[in-house]
Amino acid sequence: MCFASQAAVRLALPVGLLLGAAGIRADVEITQLGNSGALISDGETRIVIDAMVVEPYAIYAGLPPQAAQDFARLTGPFADIALVLASHRHHDHNQPAFACDFMQKSSTSRLVTSAEVIGLMREKCRTFMTTSPRVEAIDPQPGRPVVVQQGSARITVFRLSHGKRKYARIENFAHLIEIDGVRLLRIGDAVMDPQAFEDAGLAGLHVDVAFIPAWFFQPGPGEAVVRAYLDAPLKIAVQVPLDEVAEARAFLAEKFAEVRLLDPLESIIVAAP
Repeated sequence: MCFASQAAVRLALPVGLLLGAAGIRADVEITQLGNSGALISDGETRIVIDAMVVEPYAIYAGLPPQAAQDFARLTGPFADIALVLASHRHHDHNQPAFACDFMQKSSTSRLVTSAEVIGLMREKCRTFMTTSPRVEAIDPQPGRPVVVQQGSARITVFRLSHGKRKYARIENFAHLIEIDGVRLLRIGDAVMDPQAFEDAGLAGLHVDVAFIPAWFFQPGPGEAVVRAYLDAPLKIAVQVPLDEVAEARAFLAEKFAEVRLLDPLESIIVAAP
C-alpha cells in the first residue's frame, strides 16, 4: 500500500502547562492548508508552517481555488499572519515564487527558516530577501535547537534528518510550537529512523498534537517511531498524495482510528488547559 469540510471540531485534550507562560489561556485552532501546510492560531498570534504551497506539485495537492484567492489577497486563513515557517526547501513544502509574493505583500509577516529555503526564494525576489529585516535564516544543530519567540507562541526548532544518502544533506527542521499551553510538533519530511529523533533531541518530548507524514503509519519502521517519539493524544496525518486520500482515510480508520486526516480548510480547535 502507498499513500501518496470547513467545520471546526472542538477537542478537549489533557494538555500540560506551557513552561514560563502566564495569563489567560485561549483555545488553539489548527487549519489544514495546501498539502501538509497548516495555520495555527490562538486568536492573538497566527502562524503558518509549510503553507506557501499554492499549486499542485508532483503527486501532492495545492490550495482549493477559494483558498488560492485568499492567499493572493492575504485574506481568510492567510490574513494577519505573524510568523511564516518552512521545514525544508522542497516545493511541496515551500514554493519560492508564491512565498516571495506573500512576503512582499505583507507588511508585518516574519519569515524564519533555513538558508536553503531562503536561497531558493532569493532567486525569485533577490532584493527583498537580501534587504528585508523580516527574513531570518536559522541553523539549529544536533543538541543546539533554536528558539523563536513570536507573540504568545514559543517555537523550538530542531534539525531532524530528512533521510539517508543524498537526502541526508537536505536541511529539514522539526518545529515544537508552544502556544497558550498547547504543544504541537511538526517534523517536516523526517527520516523514519529512531536514531535521527534521538540525535535531534526529540526523545522524551511530551506533545499534545503531532503532525505525522502518512507513510509513518504504513507497516515498517515508522510505527515504532510514532510510538516512541510522536505518541500525542491528537495525531494528524499529513503529506497524502491527492489521488490516495480515500485509500489513506480508509486505512487509517481501520488500523489507526485515533489518527485524524483533515480535509483542505478543515479546522480543529484544541481547548487550552
